[in-house]
Amino acid sequence: LALHVLARWLLGGSNRLSAAMECRVGSWGSDMLHSWPCSPTAGAEEGLSLASTRASSSESIINIASENKAPSQLQPQPLLQVAEQPRRQQRQQNSASRGVASELATLLRSLAGASPAKRRTAAAALAVGLAALAAWAWARHVRRAARSPAKWGRGRLAVLASAALAAGARRLLGVTARSEVADRAPHLEALEGRQVLACWHPHGLYVVAPLLFHSSAGPRHQGSGIYGFFTAVASACFHLPVFRELLMLFNCRAADRDVIEELLGAGRSVFVCPGGIHEQLETDPGQERVFFPPNLGFVRQAIKHGVPLVPTYNFGENQLYDIPAWSRGVSQWLRRTFGVGLPLGFGRFGLPFLPHRKQLSIRVGRAVEVGAADAHPTDERVHETFHSYCVELRQLFDEHKATDLPPEVAARGLQLIWRGHEGEEWEQEHSWAEGLPEAVQQQHQQQQQQKQHVQQLQQLQQLRQPRWDASLAASSAAAAAPLVRSRL
Repeated sequence: LALHVLARWLLGGSNRLSAAMECRVGSWGSDMLHSWPCSPTAGAEEGLSLASTRASSSESIINIASENKAPSQLQPQPLLQVAEQPRRQQRQQNSASRGVASELATLLRSLAGASPAKRRTAAAALAVGLAALAAWAWARHVRRAARSPAKWGRGRLAVLASAALAAGARRLLGVTARSEVADRAPHLEALEGRQVLACWHPHGLYVVAPLLFHSSAGPRHQGSGIYGFFTAVASACFHLPVFRELLMLFNCRAADRDVIEELLGAGRSVFVCPGGIHEQLETDPGQERVFFPPNLGFVRQAIKHGVPLVPTYNFGENQLYDIPAWSRGVSQWLRRTFGVGLPLGFGRFGLPFLPHRKQLSIRVGRAVEVGAADAHPTDERVHETFHSYCVELRQLFDEHKATDLPPEVAARGLQLIWRGHEGEEWEQEHSWAEGLPEAVQQQHQQQQQQKQHVQQLQQLQQLRQPRWDASLAASSAAAAAPLVRSRL
């Protein structure tokens, strides 16, 4: 349509434009929109060719009918309908190949008769149009590839891009990481060569640790502990130019249930974040929280394919940015209104998107076995596996919180929130300490005592606040009564 409009503008003049439109529509109606000559005499030539086609078509049809039927059985047919049938079939066969190509050829021919100014304008418009078309086709190709388990791009290019990204994070952002994956912790040797479903916590504000050190640390590096891993990220990230190409190079794919199922079905190991955007919007530098989806889809996927769950925790991810209360409120409103919420965090010098200088600690827990594969696991099995995963995740947190978190944040502990089950007693406190080391059990008991003490203080404040308000109101009314009477 854009090429058609541009060519009409290039033709210019009422005579040439009317002649072109006459031969474009012609006597055949609006069905002839697939071809229109650009010369003024093309209308007459097209009319003569159409007339000869009508005559030859009608004569051939009458001859065929007279050979098979008696003269009394011959029925007169409209000449236009008879002649248009083969033409319509031919147009249907050639319409796909003659669409854009014919319009482009017409446009190029019309440039010969246009003025120099119009030629330059048409060339610029054509270049912009072709560039936009190429960008749209490329973006569509990348989005399709983001749902495929196949590798994308050259491995050497991915290695260079990941090295440049990590170096930029160290020098420009001041963010470094100590990763047990890169250090090849002893308890991870048993997982080498096995297919796993690894879960990272927490999501963080801008997903710095997964992007810089999970995705780029080794999925395309042969010989690394996570070679061949895929990372599931939000589908909206694949609409951002340049950024989506980097994600594809780092083996990132769309965080969609069908995509993850296809990756696991193809024997790939996958990194996922169960908390998702909900956990991102609830990021709090002063409190470590981990959210789980209502249906526990990541647990069901692991059981369906019979792959173990491996918890990983990125200590320091939540402390990279300061998040004011108004920013969190605006993000919640954007999510309720438009379905997308992007919280605004402030780092060094009070600037947005610039993180504080910190060293992240990426810790990996022990694998949680899920048993034999089951395409339709029962809720009891899913809840049991989920409970075992939470025990391992809490143990991982308690083992490293004292060294990898600020003291005030470590003292508050880890909150596990199962969305949709906040009011239920799904987190049985007595069962969390089962099988944990004695030192961890003592720390857990101290945390529970502190939590109960804080809850008691909050209840006392809620009980005292109404009484204090009532007494204050009564004393104020008694003091104002004489003044009111004097005024009256």
